[in-house]
Amino acid sequence: MRRLIPALLVAAPLALAAQSKELTLLDYHVTPPASWSPRAPSSSSRLAEFTLPGTADGSGEIVVYFFGPQQQPNVDANLARWKGQFSHPDGSPVVERVTRDSTGAFPLVFAEYEGSYRRGIGAGSADSVRTGQRLVAAIVPTPRGTMYVQMFGAAPRVAAERDAFTSFVKGIR
Repeated sequence: MRRLIPALLVAAPLALAAQSKELTLLDYHVTPPASWSPRAPSSSSRLAEFTLPGTADGSGEIVVYFFGPQQQPNVDANLARWKGQFSHPDGSPVVERVTRDSTGAFPLVFAEYEGSYRRGIGAGSADSVRTGQRLVAAIVPTPRGTMYVQMFGAAPRVAAERDAFTSFVKGIR
């Protein structure tokens, strides 16, 4: 019996950590997938951050950005910037897949890119380039301001989480 109690004390927090909890973003609510691991936002322009569980194919992360209530969604400028962060070693054009969705609480724009990714403002430094990457991004204009939600990382891992990401963004209410 004494051996069982310590095992239960260790297992209980792990079970609680695996459950998804509702998240508040600008007074809106959404429940992230249980497999996403939350972490503390690394800057004031980030409302939430998550890491994806790693696999042999790599890992990824999700970031919810908010730049203030005055920030209007400049869709074309964001799409051009995100696309410009990608390239292919052979110089072939980067494919951009943009979809719009008005089935949820807000009119959403989703964009996807794949290739060598130079992440960061101003396209990042030369050492920030990572090959075999994918970005799935969403622009979420709300009455309280625009949120930008991005999932990026190893292409196979991000592709595997694409539906969960889309459900997460559409679930913001």
